[in-house]
Amino acid sequence: MLIAYVDESYDRDFYFIGAALATFEQWEIVSERFAMIRARTALEHGTSSRIEFHGHELMGGTGPWTRLRGRHREAAGISTAVLAAAADAGVQYVFRGVDVGRLNARFRYPRTPHAVVFGHLLEQIDRFAAAIDPDEQAIVVADEIATQAEHQRAFAGYQEFGTTSDEPSRLAHISSPINFASSKLSDGLQAIDVAVYVHFRRQRVDNPHPAARRTLNRQWRLVAPAVVHDENWVP
Repeated sequence: MLIAYVDESYDRDFYFIGAALATFEQWEIVSERFAMIRARTALEHGTSSRIEFHGHELMGGTGPWTRLRGRHREAAGISTAVLAAAADAGVQYVFRGVDVGRLNARFRYPRTPHAVVFGHLLEQIDRFAAAIDPDEQAIVVADEIATQAEHQRAFAGYQEFGTTSDEPSRLAHISSPINFASSKLSDGLQAIDVAVYVHFRRQRVDNPHPAARRTLNRQWRLVAPAVVHDENWVP
């Protein structure tokens, strides 16, 4: 049984959603490593022993990570350790995105960017599971959002009638229903949060500072070998 943790990152022009996929046993390894990173970080920087790994807050020194504000090297080291823990456990990634401007220009009544990309992402999770074994199933866990009831209904429709892409699927390898959880309580959601944050910045942020570029490249090298699908839809 696979567990796929899902989170998004976006700006005005592009919307991305990523999934981190692994078995229950692999996620147990991730949780053990994350606990070690939290304990070391608490000892060295005085942060909470239950602190959430959140890419934007960690690298920006905001929220519970204010103790690291301006300490970019330390923040980068923690982020890299989080990504390395997922890599060592064998976590794999799927990334999907959409050009929001083109989406709104092409369709008179477009679906929301999240709905579009989430459907595409579910198709790829389904294909990933099917490629492992014809009987494989994936449990999908997404970060809590205000419109989760709407997405549950959409998923039920996909399984009954098929997705709306050019290669429709009934998502037979995804267990119903979609699950939603708080990222504060889920190491899997924290893992994909940090990974999709790095993916977003690689695609959308052109930082002229050489040290920042080196940090991003180092972070991406821990993600890239485990990416099984990465595609943006330009309508």
